[in-house]
Amino acid sequence: MRVMKYALVVSAFLFIYVASKFPAPGPPPSQQFQLAIAFVGLMNVVAGCVLPQLIVQSTQRRFPNPPPEMQLARWRLKGILSLAFFEACVLFGFVIKFLHGIAWLSALLFAVGIAAELLWNPGKPPGMDGEFPRG
Repeated sequence: MRVMKYALVVSAFLFIYVASKFPAPGPPPSQQFQLAIAFVGLMNVVAGCVLPQLIVQSTQRRFPNPPPEMQLARWRLKGILSLAFFEACVLFGFVIKFLHGIAWLSALLFAVGIAAELLWNPGKPPGMDGEFPRG
């Protein structure tokens, strides 16, 4: 999970580089459209913090005492969903930057997405604290 985290941080910087090297396909979109994109991007960070836990909690109600494999699958699911939402914020910043929109808005989305990825911690995977033997 840690490798995936840092790979997505590197990909965010690659998105910044690529968007800065290519010309815009046309005139920049309207300011309202750019603000809507930014709002959706920022909501992805909120969703990345909240939704994966809610999804895992809903499965815990259906299977209160899951086998170790299911616990590990839940942990992976939660991590991958969180990182996907954070990377989506970066991608919305890429869209605004690529369209030569408002510079500070794309920078904000890049910064928030990268910060969320760097600050995010998946926690210990099940079984690493002696819960069940690893085989």
